[in-house]
Parts: sequence; structure tokens; C-alpha cells
Amino acid sequence: MWKYPEDRTAPVLTAAANIASSHRWNRNASMPETAILFFMSGGVEYLCENYSVEVLGEKFPRFLRPCPIYAIRNQNICFLNGGSGAPMAADTLETLAALGVKRAVAIGMFGTFSEKIACGEIIVPKKAFVEEGTSLHYYEELEFAQPDLGIQAHMAGELGAETFPVVSTDAVYRQTFYKEALWREKGAVGVDMETSAVFSVGAYLGLQTAAVLISSDRHPLTEGGSKWEWHMTWEQRAGLFDRGMDAILKWQKQQQSGKSGKTPLQSGLNSDIIPPV
Repeated sequence: MWKYPEDRTAPVLTAAANIASSHRWNRNASMPETAILFFMSGGVEYLCENYSVEVLGEKFPRFLRPCPIYAIRNQNICFLNGGSGAPMAADTLETLAALGVKRAVAIGMFGTFSEKIACGEIIVPKKAFVEEGTSLHYYEELEFAQPDLGIQAHMAGELGAETFPVVSTDAVYRQTFYKEALWREKGAVGVDMETSAVFSVGAYLGLQTAAVLISSDRHPLTEGGSKWEWHMTWEQRAGLFDRGMDAILKWQKQQQSGKSGKTPLQSGLNSDIIPPV
């Protein structure tokens, strides 16, 4: 919507320039090829407490709200808080790509508006409908975005998880009953704020991406129905972190051993538009 076909000018701000201007970042640091982005609280702290990790930098040099970034020793994996919402997700991905990261797995939460999903259930989305504005600065039009299908299939298989579509929005107070009914008609089971941008921006940058989401709450399905309630527990969070990490580490081991070839990058588009190189 805001990407103009006639626009051949360079961005005013770039991740590479921002990295170069960051005085507390070691520009010679060697980055792991795989990043885990937590779009929920507790994930970074849990990995720091339960895995052998090292600090890559106290201030990851993204534009919005720099944060610490860590590496899991001997695993070629880094992890950090991905931020809140599509703009920060894109900012994080742009910075990771500029630093040489090749793939990213998002771990986060979603609110369900479907009777198909129980609170606390984990899904690995096969598509995310775009109702956030960030993606539309990268593509002229985009109804939905998709993950790398190889990583997505591996994660779903290892977790025994469903692969329903979700919706990503940046207008939390405009999720009307009418709109959620339309989303259900498209097959979506829940809503978050980042997944479609992770998929679309990742594809634009040439990154392989996937997402693992846990249902944190259930929306009322009709006006006058059961009120919104939060259901997420720490035990459910810890279970997601443990199971998600087991699946990611197994996939990483397969890559390192050469048992699984590189998966072709999926463009994440619902049309013939191809991301620029």
C-alpha cells in the first residue's frame, strides 16, 4: 500500500548504518546463523537460566529499544527479545539480516477467537493474514505471508502442533466481532501483532522464518458471550520454551550434520510478486 513501484530511491535509515553508529556493539563479532525471537516475556530469562549461554552484546543495535542478545554455546544459535508489534519485529529482522543471520524462529502468544483451539495450545502457523501496516511498506499489496515451509513442517512435526492460519494486527482496539467472524471464515484461529511481519519481512530480506505460538487467552465469540479472560500460566510458558527449544536444537543438529539439505526459501506471498534481491 505504501511501497510505490516508481520509487527507486534508497531508504533514509538503514540497519547497516545504524549498526555502524552503535558504539557499544562489536562490529567484528561473529553472529550465529539462527536467531530465536521471543515476542513474550520470560523466554530470554528462561534460556539464560537453563542453557549454557554467553552475551553477544548488551545493546543489540536495532533502531527501537536496544536490548541484550545472547548465544547458546556450541549451537550456532542466538536469541533475544524480538520487541512488541510489527515495527519492532521488522527492525529486529533487518538488524539480524545486516549482521549475517540467515534464519529466525519467532516464539510468542496469540489470542484465540476459535472453538478449535484451547487456551495453552501450541500452533505453528502456516500463514498469517496481514492486518498490520509494516508489511505494506515492503510489498505493494499482500493479503497473507507464509513461513519457510521446511522449518515450519519440522517444528509442527516435532511439537505435534496444528498449523492453522493466524491474523496479525497493529490495532488492538479495532478487533471487532464482525472482523473476527471474517477472520474465522478465512480459517484463522487467533490474532497476534508480529507474525505476518516476521514472515513477510523475512522473505523480503532473504531470511528463512517460522513461528511457534501459544494460545494465551480466548476472545468472546459473540457480543454478550463469555468475557475475555487471560489463561496463560508460567507452567505453560516453561513448557513452550522447553519444547520449542528441543525442536529448534534438533533442526539445528540436522543442519549441522548435513542430514537435511537447505530448504528453498518461500516468498511468503499470495501472488506472483517476488521479493527484490
